[in-house]
Amino acid sequence: MCKRNDVCGLSLKRIPQPAKPSMKDHPGVYLRLTLAVLVLNLSVLPPVQAASWVTNGPLNSAHEWHTATLLPNGKVLVAGGYTNYGAGYLPTSTAELYDPTVGTWTSVGSMAKARGLHTATLLSNGKILIAGGATSSEILVGAELYDPATKSWTSAGVMSFERCSHTATLLLNGKVLVTGGATGGNFLCNAELYDPAVGGWTLTGLPNTGRQSASAVLLPDGKVLVAGGADAGGHPITSVEIYDPAMGTWTATNALNTARAEFTAILLPSGRVLVAGGNGTNGLLSSAELYDPATGTWTNTGAMNNVRFRHTATLLPGGKVLVTGGPLVSSAEIYDPATGIWTASGTLNTARYSHTATLLANGKVLVAGGALTLASFLSSTEVYDNATNGTWTATGGMNTAGYLKATLLPDGNVLVTGGAVVNRYNSIAGTWTTTNPQSSPGSSHTATLLPGGKVLVAGGYRGNSYLASAELFDPVAGTWTNTGVLNTARFQHTATLLPNGKVLVAGGGNGGSIPTSIAGAELYDPATGTWSLTGLLKTARRDHTATLLPVGKVLVAGGATGSSTRLASAELYDPATGMWTDTGALSTPRNAHTATLLPNGKVLVAGGLNFPTYLASAELYDPATGTWTVTGPMISAHANHRATLLPNGKVLVAGGEGSSGYLASAELYDPATGTWAATGPMTVARSESPATLLLNGKVLVAGGHANGGFLASAELYDVGLGYANSWQPQIATVTSPLNLGGSLVITGSQFRGISGASGANSQDSSTDYPLVQLRSIESGQTMLLSTTNWSTNSFASLPIWNFPAGYALATVFVNGIQSTSAVVNISVPVPTTAILTGAQAQTNRFQFTFTNSVGALFGVLTTTNLALPLSQWTTLGGVVEIAPGQFQFTDPQATNNPQRFYRPYAP
Repeated sequence: MCKRNDVCGLSLKRIPQPAKPSMKDHPGVYLRLTLAVLVLNLSVLPPVQAASWVTNGPLNSAHEWHTATLLPNGKVLVAGGYTNYGAGYLPTSTAELYDPTVGTWTSVGSMAKARGLHTATLLSNGKILIAGGATSSEILVGAELYDPATKSWTSAGVMSFERCSHTATLLLNGKVLVTGGATGGNFLCNAELYDPAVGGWTLTGLPNTGRQSASAVLLPDGKVLVAGGADAGGHPITSVEIYDPAMGTWTATNALNTARAEFTAILLPSGRVLVAGGNGTNGLLSSAELYDPATGTWTNTGAMNNVRFRHTATLLPGGKVLVTGGPLVSSAEIYDPATGIWTASGTLNTARYSHTATLLANGKVLVAGGALTLASFLSSTEVYDNATNGTWTATGGMNTAGYLKATLLPDGNVLVTGGAVVNRYNSIAGTWTTTNPQSSPGSSHTATLLPGGKVLVAGGYRGNSYLASAELFDPVAGTWTNTGVLNTARFQHTATLLPNGKVLVAGGGNGGSIPTSIAGAELYDPATGTWSLTGLLKTARRDHTATLLPVGKVLVAGGATGSSTRLASAELYDPATGMWTDTGALSTPRNAHTATLLPNGKVLVAGGLNFPTYLASAELYDPATGTWTVTGPMISAHANHRATLLPNGKVLVAGGEGSSGYLASAELYDPATGTWAATGPMTVARSESPATLLLNGKVLVAGGHANGGFLASAELYDVGLGYANSWQPQIATVTSPLNLGGSLVITGSQFRGISGASGANSQDSSTDYPLVQLRSIESGQTMLLSTTNWSTNSFASLPIWNFPAGYALATVFVNGIQSTSAVVNISVPVPTTAILTGAQAQTNRFQFTFTNSVGALFGVLTTTNLALPLSQWTTLGGVVEIAPGQFQFTDPQATNNPQRFYRPYAP
């Protein structure tokens, strides 16, 4: 056993002045002597399969030997590393964030110290611990913390020893075990713990062997397996030992079959550890072996198709392992634990080593940076998508047929309205039952889940009549009650739940066999059960789409004005003013299309009909600019289809009609690439079939019509990531109702994954922690929540704001594996008396800030004459919530008046 203050017999004081090694002493340099062996092997590599990789937005600067850490909000933090090699390694302190929803990188605050060969670990408080590392001239003892909430860096104290090329492992108790590594060209034989609760470092038991460039794996029992690495002379070793956090001790276990350093080691779902590649005694390795914690033994398994070191290994959601890169290697391959065989899996667009690979919440793998050669560092990134395109299976048939609407209820069942009878689908049993009928059933109506849990069904068409009736369905009692009457009978209209709990009904048609489009819009108030008129649409339209944007406004796009006229125009409704304003026009006029709010805040409009042409085109609306841009077209033209945002961020388009008739085809849109891929066909061709995302992540498509008439059949789409049910995180309780401004607390089990997934080397942070997605049932808006505390069985978020009231799905993702969702009721904010907190004069305007209930909706009235009644005051828009409960508005006309008065109001 090494002595505490020794580096293999070399004297070392605790926290000494950092050594200044020459380049020949830089950790890892010894491995470059084997590159010639790799070059000789290139000529015998087997061919690889078709590419499965998509080039992504590049990093803002090149990074090698950096770290990559998945944050609770779904973004990836890349920190530090080396950016150049010439007279010496040039370290960087820069950090940047990758946003999977847009596929781009943004710079964030820099670390206090430039460094590479460090470690990064997500702590249970949501912050990231950066420890140790090296510059071009010194080994570092300091540590830093990154706070995703503030995007700022603070000190995390100093370790007991300076170190680089070490390992860092988050223990089940929330502490971080840091062990081994190198200093001044020698290796360390010690270990220490970082405790986030006190923000300090303490030494723990002495390892039996000092090592650098090793791998550490958290085992299912909470112990840590540390294997291989290199000794002080840079020679690969076979020794393996286990750290017991309960005792603070190290115990030697059976040695590796092959000495190796800078390899990968990852825990498999079976509980065994897969070790692959690395640098061996006689050169680079393709061999792999398995460690069984039950017996403490190693057995050889199938060898990789390529020799590799400084590569990455990532456990995919389905339980297979993706290995990428290595010096001069662009291939990727997958290990199947069931067979012990490696198979090619596409080719990286850029060969790389010393890169990172991070498993994202959606199951994709982000590969970032690294080096192509000794003198060529990379800023390029790419993404691997191993998901299948999903399958369709029939489920039980309904007891009705017609032009139907489907609504996910708070209990997880689905209400289907519009037929002769009302159906409920039990998603657990896969069965249908009937419930009490409506008083005035119709088709082409709207159905809206209200914050109180009831369903508002409004308008529609029956026989030769257009309906003005509205009814409420109570899922608990199973009963219907009338609730006021629309001011205008209508069908093919839209209904949008607003942030204040009211429902906006807009447009539609009525009047005859060729319907007249309507410009009228009205509001339903659940508190009073009454309807009131609001501002007229700029353009009368029916068969359009309406989307609640994250800013609280409603985007209405396209539609029809008559039997053959299709619209390209779009407009925005502001609930604060009750008025409509024009926004950018669609590139193509269309009706019978779909509009889907994407996780990045843009709106995808796809397909439809520009009479008489069926459309395959798709375009994106950007609320920030009010403009539309064309995105990749669908594989087939679809009209009267349905679109569903899946938990992984892709959009499923199913069925509809095309020039050849009714469609059974379905396809997936990937917002990160702007491309479409076909899924397997539905079991039945169908059009105008409602599609509902269920709590288990599957999509229910029911009813519709085809050549033979209306359909009563239903089917399920399963995206099919291939994981076992036993691997899923389980939700037991959630905070519901949840007040905006409050923390969402979830309890359950297996909130740490069955494996580290990412984290097979010291630069890839493990991803075995919960990411929680909140998804509005009505608007589809999604949000990954930042955390203040998480553990194996709990998660607590930062205060939630800027999210619509009403019912939402809370879903836990761990290593790309999703839980069954829980339903959360986000309460409608009740405005209170506004308290002015700031007023300031700016160039040609005044700006005002006030506080109120988090999430409340406000307009502002202004006047220069207090004697005027409020009805004659001017409406001033633009009130925005800039922080939880803090609102702001500006008046550009204020400086033109000697005095001006304001009155905030809640519409």
